[in-house]
Amino acid sequence: MQFSTSPNPQITKQSWKERFCSQPHQMFFVSAIFFSIFIMIMTLFSLIGKISLEFSTIHGFGLNYAVFTNAFLGFLITVIPKYNAAPAIKEELYIKPWIILQGGFFIGLLINAQVGKLIVALIMFYFAKIFYSTIKEGKALIKEDSIYLNSIFILGAVLLTIEALFTLNLSYLIFFAYLINMVYFVALRMIPGFYFTYTKINPWQKPKFIKPLSFVLITAVGISLQFDLKSLVMITSFLSFIFFTYVFIKLNMFKKTSAILQILVLGFAWFPLGFLGLFIESLLDGSILKLGLHIFALGFVTTLLIGFGSRVSLGHAIPAQPIVADELTKWLFVLTQVLVFTRITASILVLNNSTMFMNILHLSATIWIFLFFAWTLKYGKYLLRV
Repeated sequence: MQFSTSPNPQITKQSWKERFCSQPHQMFFVSAIFFSIFIMIMTLFSLIGKISLEFSTIHGFGLNYAVFTNAFLGFLITVIPKYNAAPAIKEELYIKPWIILQGGFFIGLLINAQVGKLIVALIMFYFAKIFYSTIKEGKALIKEDSIYLNSIFILGAVLLTIEALFTLNLSYLIFFAYLINMVYFVALRMIPGFYFTYTKINPWQKPKFIKPLSFVLITAVGISLQFDLKSLVMITSFLSFIFFTYVFIKLNMFKKTSAILQILVLGFAWFPLGFLGLFIESLLDGSILKLGLHIFALGFVTTLLIGFGSRVSLGHAIPAQPIVADELTKWLFVLTQVLVFTRITASILVLNNSTMFMNILHLSATIWIFLFFAWTLKYGKYLLRV
């Protein structure tokens, strides 16, 4: 029997900063959750007349970029290398840009919208270049999904740049061409993958036309809404409802699964219903408080943000946690759907000329704040690495 005479290896204890910065999703997800609460508090104050900041900047730029772009970056920096069999993106490439990005959001929201938007757009172009290099150098044979995601991300940066330089409001186009396209293409890959891994059922082999046609339809809806082309809104929203309902049915994700997977499937189910909401609005005289837009924003995007956020926080925690929804998490999933139906109720009350709609609107904003605050109490410790 031989004994080693070498000194015992010293275990280096990481500082909190080193632990927090070690995984990019932690930094960007924390920022997304912070802004989700901060932006909605500002939105609520704006609705009740307590602040005089421009509502479209707070609600549009704040949610599309400060909340969801932070979340997208946390996801993309993590998965683009995995999708393409490439080395992980190094810490030094994302820590300082993360700091500048958050500064850009605060400048855009509180000081100067144009300057803040340009800072954010420049950082987005910086990350798009990193993603391009990662995709190019990766050894994976199929890179289609990564190319779509990075192209959509670049489109989001281009639209934000145009909005800043020409002092335009491109919120509808940004919402659909950038935000909805991004979330849809992530969901189309990830959710069926999780589902069929869990159920052991052979997945539907999607025809090649699904992705390009999806992009064209979603973007066409955004263009028609942005430029108030009412006939085109009616046509594109109806065709999109039929097409995306077909896709969801063909995916065949209807078996009972775990709660943390069911919430993702439910979020996906809201997607075609958003187009139905837009189509119904197009048949009426005027928008019913942006019904379709908020079915997408809350039913589809927010449901998936809560579902994916919970799953990623558990799966990437150190030590790793079982990817299982406990009772509190299940209640948070239920509360997410309560939020959706509350916001839908506000739109219906507007349609009926009810004076209650503003109270319900305030209630939906309050539920949002409570939802993300409660989620933070549950999952913040995994992201903050405390």
